[in-house]
Formats: sequence, C-alpha cells, structure tokens
Amino acid sequence: MRRIICAAGLLLAMVYFAASCSHFNNASAENQAAPIILGYYPSWESGVPPEAVIYKQFTHICHVFVGSDKEGRIIAEGNLPSRELTARAHAAGVKVLLSLGGMDSGEYLGDIMRTPAAADRFIAEVSQMVLDYDYDGVDIDWEFPKNEEDCRNLTIMAWRFRKTLGERKPGALVTAAVPGIDWFGRWFDAEELFPLLDFINVMTYDMHGPWGSHAGFNSIIKADPADKECRNNSIEGQMDYWVKRRKCPRNKLLVGIPLYGRGFAVQKWYDPIDKNKKPAHPYVPFKDIAGLQKAGWTRVWDSGAGAPYLKKQGVLELISYDDEETAAQKGRWAAQNKFAGIFFWEISQDYIGGEHRLPFDGNGSAGRPVEAEERAHHLLGSGADEAGKT
Repeated sequence: MRRIICAAGLLLAMVYFAASCSHFNNASAENQAAPIILGYYPSWESGVPPEAVIYKQFTHICHVFVGSDKEGRIIAEGNLPSRELTARAHAAGVKVLLSLGGMDSGEYLGDIMRTPAAADRFIAEVSQMVLDYDYDGVDIDWEFPKNEEDCRNLTIMAWRFRKTLGERKPGALVTAAVPGIDWFGRWFDAEELFPLLDFINVMTYDMHGPWGSHAGFNSIIKADPADKECRNNSIEGQMDYWVKRRKCPRNKLLVGIPLYGRGFAVQKWYDPIDKNKKPAHPYVPFKDIAGLQKAGWTRVWDSGAGAPYLKKQGVLELISYDDEETAAQKGRWAAQNKFAGIFFWEISQDYIGGEHRLPFDGNGSAGRPVEAEERAHHLLGSGADEAGKT
C-alpha cells in the first residue's frame, strides 16, 4: 500500500499548476502574470492562527465569512476581521479578500438586496471593514440566488462593490464563488455579472453527498462511466458548463480542490443511499486520513473515477477524498486547460503537526517552503510556459 505522507500543505505542494497571464478585458482586474493559487482561510477556531499560515504557498487568501442580519448590519465572528492576517499576508506579497455570505446565505442576502436601506448599510459596512483592516477586496459567496430577482441583485451587489471600493481603494478586487451545476448556476448572470469580477471560484466539489440519492466521489476530473445518474458530475463537465455553455473566459475561472473527503454507508460506489444508515465519517479533513489508515483503513484506487478512496474490512463505509496524487492531477489539468488558477477549501484541513511542508524535490520528501509562483513553475516544468501563452 502506498504510504500517505502526513505533511501539512501536502496537497498544495503537489499541485501542478500554471495559468494564463492574459489581461482581463472588463473588470478593473488584477492582471496576473503568475498563476492564482488561492486558499480559503476560516474565521472559526481551526488550530491555524494567522501567525501559523505559510503565506508564500498562496497568491491570494479569502477570509471567511462576513454575515449580516436582515437590516444589513454585518456580523463578523471568530477572528474576523484581522489586521494581523492582512499584515502578515501583505508582508509576504499575498492579497487577502474579505469573503461574504457562505453556506445558506442566499435567504438573508436576498432579503438585504431587496431592501434599499439594508443594501446601502451592508455595502457601506463591508466596504469600511475592507478599508479599516486593509483587505484587498471582497469575495462574494452568495449560496445561492434562486430566482431572477436574486440574479439581478447579485449583479447589482458586485457593481456596487466595484464602484464603492474602486473609488476609495483603487485596485481593490471583486470576486465571486459559483457552483458547478446549472441547478444553481442559472441564476448567475455570466453576461452582466462576470465582467464585473476579477476572477471566479468554481466550487468543483461536493459532487455527491448525503443530500443525494446514491453514493459517489466528492470531486473527480472526468465523469465515471459507472455513475449512470450523474454523467456530468466531474470537474471537466462543470468547467465546460461555464466555458462552453455560459461563455465565461477561461482566464477568469479557478478550479476548486477540496481538502476534505466524504464517507458513505455503502458497500460499493453508486449504491443507493439508505437514509437510515449513517456513515461514521460523513466529513473527513485531509489531516485525518493518515490516522484512519493507521486504524486499519486501506487506500484503494478506483480506475473508473480516477480517484482514491478508503475502506475497512467489516465496515459498511467508503470514504472518497483527494490526496497528493489527485491534487497534482487536478492542478496539471487546470494548467493544461488554461484556467486562471486553483483554490482550496479550506486551508486548515491539511494543517498537520504545526507546520506546512513542501515535497519540493518531487519524490514526496519534505522540502523548503517556496513562493507560489516558483512552486507552480518548478513542479509543472515546461507546461507552465505553455499554459501561460496568450
């Protein structure tokens, strides 16, 4: 059995990526000569305080999440906001965005934007927090608009942040997270919204979960022929949705890589989910994978899905997850397809032993930390130059 290396930053370090460096044509965009390597950083207690982050592994960090009440008064909990985070990141040449919304934020963001006074207050308070704590912009994570009114108001929100921050903090970024499927994606206006954004984070994960009818892999590059019900449930299919169907330029899109896995109480993949049977490990941070292996769980490679999973003799459960091999494949795929970058949700989940380490020599041994651009070009080799052509 192939040994899993217990190193923080393992997935990040093994990713092969270099992106197109062409200028964005619309938004007052950040014109990246280097690939974007973004990590979402949690505001809740995660065991990774700002002084522990290895900033040079990233080009950007999104600090999550600012919420709000229905009157537009912002709610910032945990370590939000953090001048220490922005100061340390800036010292390393890394930009930090303030992320808004998050899971189940659709209802209250919709309520805010339907009420002029609440919308005014929300835009003003978020913008002031960006200025007061020296964030480099905002990342809008509206999960999810559900109708034409929400769709229009999301575009208005992005336009207002672009205008307000642009006037008070020239060069400020406005970005957004989007789903990978049309069920929610239809309410993101690619024609009107996307030109306002510097880049767009496509959540290419959670392709299967307890909400579904059958078990499946959390995030795979190409659709598994065995998955009869979800033929387009793949990174390739979801990125094609935004590029080919919604006409979004590749050089604005980031591919999402999860630093966690999901367990299902089934004997084999794509079996129906029995709602009365709960897995012991419904959500598994990558940092817990090695511990499971020590406890008797075995890594198995599924050739159809092109992904690993864990199983244990006598236990009714399979755990889908990403490891260094699949993360490297995803980074390489993103580069070869000329996307703007990659992002990780979220960076405390592969923090092990109080440090990040990079297998810099390419054979799995830990090496010195390197800047994100150097890492991308070193690991990708000649592909970095090819991906960067415009």
